[in-house]
Amino acid sequence: MRSFRLVLGSVAVVISGLSVSACTGSSSSPGGGSSGSASGDGVGPGGSSGSTDGDGPGAAGALPATTFLFVSRIADDRDVLVAYDRASGETRVVTDLRGDGSEGWKINGYAISPDRTRIALTSLYGPTKDDVDTKLATNRIWTLAPDGSDFRRLTPVFENTGGGRTNFTIEIQGPIFSKSGANIFFGYGEYWWEGTNLRGGSGIWSVNAAGGELPTIFENPSPCSLVDPSVDPSTGKVAILHSVCIPGQGQDGIYLHAEDGSGEPELLLARDYNSMDIMLETPRWAADGSGFVFIAASQVPDGNTTRMARGLYVFDMAERKAIPIVVPEDPDARVIDGTAAPDVSALVYCLQQGEATNLHLIDLSVDPPTDTQITNDGTSCHPVW
Repeated sequence: MRSFRLVLGSVAVVISGLSVSACTGSSSSPGGGSSGSASGDGVGPGGSSGSTDGDGPGAAGALPATTFLFVSRIADDRDVLVAYDRASGETRVVTDLRGDGSEGWKINGYAISPDRTRIALTSLYGPTKDDVDTKLATNRIWTLAPDGSDFRRLTPVFENTGGGRTNFTIEIQGPIFSKSGANIFFGYGEYWWEGTNLRGGSGIWSVNAAGGELPTIFENPSPCSLVDPSVDPSTGKVAILHSVCIPGQGQDGIYLHAEDGSGEPELLLARDYNSMDIMLETPRWAADGSGFVFIAASQVPDGNTTRMARGLYVFDMAERKAIPIVVPEDPDARVIDGTAAPDVSALVYCLQQGEATNLHLIDLSVDPPTDTQITNDGTSCHPVW
């Protein structure tokens, strides 16, 4: 098992190339396979529209370790969840979220279970009459099998408690499985406007991954909004982004919490809006807990001044420090999010250039590491391994 501690020396080679162009390295397909099906529209054959029936075909199957998922946005309000196999370079549709008779829905965060047999996602998919009657468009958490079958709803109908508040919304986002896979952590937020000021906040909740139970709060009230939980697979501890903290009462940044939310969390990395502005994207861990990838904006030279460039970073748990991996020099390019292979043999990140988003794979198993663009449809993003 490789770890971030073993590959960080090699990654420095990647930095020197990618910080210049964000697109250097080999142009061959990763893993020696054909990249033909990963280009074009980014969506291969197969997959499911999604259903709410019981155990479906392949429900007991597991995603191979060589496979990661990503989202392809086929319209402003419609996403498709796609599986990409690194060994073959082939893609297939997991679900287009049309099993409820709709034309499809957005995906607002998703995760893969530790045993890789279930996928959790947040979406407006599958509204019931009770959902519609709340007059709120509130995401629901579903799990499904890797072949797109066996949809199971985990969250209840959330009551509209907005009263007379202006533009009251409930935001459900960032599902992530616990170390055992028995529970799913997620962010629950309530927001509204008072004049020109946005009010409200978010906390971390947990729901049973098997269904049949109501969500419970994970963390006690905080002077910060808590979002984007991510679980260290080696310890079960939960990294959480603390954001928009009340001045003098809390520090924005990434904190490591006990799995049950008890005790005081450890501040891993403080958010500095001038030097390292941590983006609200879910960190993604290596399987051995040696570190995680995350997204931040940092200062880079720009003529006679500097600007903030959004890039991909690794946080090394042994050294408790952040290391830049991909920091685009092009002011029109930015990294949206990224993920690490469980064995840290590769990193995948989403690079936005103009309005187009495409996936790149950094192969860390070769010396020097290579960076390969693996989609060119302009709509692929949000990879999870």
